[in-house]
Amino acid sequence: MAGRCKVAAVCASSDGQNIMKKVLTILCVFLALLATIGLAALPAIAVAGAEGTPSESRLLSDSEKNFGIKVVSLRPTAGGQMLDLRFQVIDPEKAKAVLDKSKKAYVQDGKTGKTLPVPVTKAGSMRQTTPKPEAGRIYFMLFSNPGWMVKEGGSVSLLIGDFRKDGIIVDASGAAPVSAGTPALKKPGDTGKP
Repeated sequence: MAGRCKVAAVCASSDGQNIMKKVLTILCVFLALLATIGLAALPAIAVAGAEGTPSESRLLSDSEKNFGIKVVSLRPTAGGQMLDLRFQVIDPEKAKAVLDKSKKAYVQDGKTGKTLPVPVTKAGSMRQTTPKPEAGRIYFMLFSNPGWMVKEGGSVSLLIGDFRKDGIIVDASGAAPVSAGTPALKKPGDTGKP
């Protein structure tokens, strides 16, 4: 009880009141600063909600803005014999030209200049096409890569009709590397014993 009386006496004194005023003033300034920072961030948040992150919209190239797609990745697949392209539709109306099955699609090797087409099988072309692209959806195309011509880290250009996107870097496939002493594939009937 005696301790509470001392605290009350200090708070009631003019020194205690001055300390409380200073603490409240500092707290008010701090809260006002936080509110100002928060309000300044609102326009950036509104833009991000409308069209992705502000930096994302600035990172899109002119060709991607004009054709409504954004290249997500290009990776080797099928043991390096094919390249797997993934792209996201940003503007469905503009992306119709890229997803039109009548438009030829291929990648051009940045080193050799050779073009690698989309393979055609009995089931059809190894690419997704649609007359009604969906915003935000990721589509794929596969390209032949004979003799592993284009390797991880290589650069290619993507060409689909009038669309052209240069400087696409081939990502790592994510496949586990084969160690030097381990055979990649076993022949049928091979037991591995000498």
